[in-house]
Amino acid sequence: MRIAAFLPELLRSLFKKPNTVDYPFKKLAVPEGFRGTPHLDPDMCIVCRACERDCPAEAIEITAVNEAEKRFRMVIHNDRCIHCGQCVDSCPTVPKAMRIDSLFEIADDSRHKMKEDWVYVRAVIKPKAPAPAPAGESPNA
Repeated sequence: MRIAAFLPELLRSLFKKPNTVDYPFKKLAVPEGFRGTPHLDPDMCIVCRACERDCPAEAIEITAVNEAEKRFRMVIHNDRCIHCGQCVDSCPTVPKAMRIDSLFEIADDSRHKMKEDWVYVRAVIKPKAPAPAPAGESPNA
């Protein structure tokens, strides 16, 4: 092999910026629409179990801790999760009780450390009160 064949490429690359990022010291922005790790907002959850039913990876478990007190336990197994977002799409509450964040560095040395566990009381969603009638009009007119 002749060194002269590589010389033009060597000279071109000396004046170009690198194509890689100095990870983990410099981080890239997460792209729009990235599906990270699912999380629960226990204050909004009505325990309809739609997320558990529709999860294709069976990564969500909901069990009753105390049925009389309406206490439930949800476990999300991030080692099983395929980050499809189906749990968020299936959630009927507004705003959603399930959400997906933009975390992508969730690796750990044990799969048991990747579980997220919540014990919570079922939320009671109150129906919206009817809007008050404008002043000067009777509601039965």
